[in-house]
Amino acid sequence: MKIVLFALIVLVSNFPTAGYGQEIPEGFSVSPMNRATIFVRNLDESLRLYRDLLGLRVLIDLRTDGDEINEIMGTQGSALRAVILQSGDSLLGNIGIYEIIGDDRTALSPPSVYANIVTGDVAVVFLTNDIDGITNQLRNEGYLLISPPMVLYAREDAQVQDREMLFRDRDGVLVNLIEFGNPRPEWSMPASE
Repeated sequence: MKIVLFALIVLVSNFPTAGYGQEIPEGFSVSPMNRATIFVRNLDESLRLYRDLLGLRVLIDLRTDGDEINEIMGTQGSALRAVILQSGDSLLGNIGIYEIIGDDRTALSPPSVYANIVTGDVAVVFLTNDIDGITNQLRNEGYLLISPPMVLYAREDAQVQDREMLFRDRDGVLVNLIEFGNPRPEWSMPASE
């Protein structure tokens, strides 16, 4: 276990844009967020979305077990598979997808299937330059779309409009995609007064 943690620290600290050594800004108690981590039911299924469909690159993929990992997770006799995905070379703002292996304490609650936002939801937000293509792939793969690509805040004087869409991953986590600078889609604009 200690060898795995040491290897992980070495890998991260040798990365050219390592953010784990970043300073905490003056007047704050914490740094900007390094990463969001989602504990998922099926890591391979989550990789099909975040890696294959959204195009994120695997930075770290490891499996670890032992007393230390169980202590931090509050489990006993479990292992953890941890994958950290990134876009570009930044170590900040990445996403982790982790699967607890051997956790049979209780049955997992079903993922959220609400077709709207409810209190307690968590969303991860990505920028994209292919909102329509990704939306079509999501539809074909049967993901729950909360909203199709739409102009959320129309700007009358702008030649182009920003669009965004929202869907749920297989674990019910909301994923928000935003695309800047697309030509104004007439079908989603409010009628001018």
